[in-house]
Amino acid sequence: MSEIEELARLRPLPLRFAHLAGGFWRGPTRWQAMALTGILGSLTAAEIALSVRFNAWLGDLFDVLERRAAGELAAQCLVFAALVLGFGLQAGLHLTCRRALQLRWRRWLTERLAGAWLRRAEPLDASSGAANIDGRIAEDIRIATEEAVELCGSLWQALLLLVVFGSLLWEISGSPSFTILGQEVRIAGYMVWLALLYALVSGVAAFVLGRPLVPATDRRQAAEAEFRVALVHLRDNRPASRLGGLARLRPLFAGIARTWDGQTRSMARLSGYNAGHGRLTTTFPILAGLPGYFQGVVSLGGLMQGAQAFQQLAAALTWPVTSMERVATWGASAERVLALQAALAAGEAPAPAAAPAPAVLPVPAG
Repeated sequence: MSEIEELARLRPLPLRFAHLAGGFWRGPTRWQAMALTGILGSLTAAEIALSVRFNAWLGDLFDVLERRAAGELAAQCLVFAALVLGFGLQAGLHLTCRRALQLRWRRWLTERLAGAWLRRAEPLDASSGAANIDGRIAEDIRIATEEAVELCGSLWQALLLLVVFGSLLWEISGSPSFTILGQEVRIAGYMVWLALLYALVSGVAAFVLGRPLVPATDRRQAAEAEFRVALVHLRDNRPASRLGGLARLRPLFAGIARTWDGQTRSMARLSGYNAGHGRLTTTFPILAGLPGYFQGVVSLGGLMQGAQAFQQLAAALTWPVTSMERVATWGASAERVLALQAALAAGEAPAPAAAPAPAVLPVPAG
């Protein structure tokens, strides 16, 4: 590996992948790429606006229940029906736009790498990052682009949730008093501080448990790719030469089993934690908001509003943790796509100044 390639690998993986695949937003396709990206971001913002309105409706509903105002329930049901319709419309449009962006980006990157591969006059060295080249083009490009769109979209959503519901929770939680070491202390926006502490503790725990998932996913994908390559070779051989093929496939599948078990252990630890964390996130904000409710700082509706805003804020703060499995999948495929691009770039030789090589070999005379 050259010194330039060594320096390039020192850059974070997202920057290296953006350098390769970001041309979709810079070349002839930039207008459709920017339009789809803008629409997708706007639809995510619309979802946050609907969530804020739902939060307000939740507070109104429980205030109605606290007052036992049965005559107001019909109006609340109409508001809820409108919110359900809005969420459904937004979800359908968001999915359509997201898949359109994923497909167009995948097509652009596929044409770039497949075109560079097909223009080569000599085969690539399998040890240079071009092993299982069909799988890298067909599968890894798909995963890298689809997961990148999903991750960027969820990150944008988390940032909006952080800003909007952070300020909302600060306003709802009020300033109840607490007795600490015999002194009465009022803590403004105490639910926000609790959400930050909750997200920090849960995030660190999940990171420690889920960190081994990234290399485990990479090893499994590599083992699956080797197994597919062996099957392709056996398919292309003559029937007589396939007799010993099963003996060749068994150790490759044993490698898949080992990496599968390693990935399963990593996923089981993270899944078990997420299951308990999900139940705790549902109950903890209600318990945490009870001091303000008992002191009359917030109403029952305010308590439920605060609990729902707490959950949204905690979800935004724990985005790195909840997205860890998806990041691992994207990272493994992105690395394989970058390895293929590096192998294609390393094998490129400057064309002679006279004329390009003919696309079809000439037929010798006579």
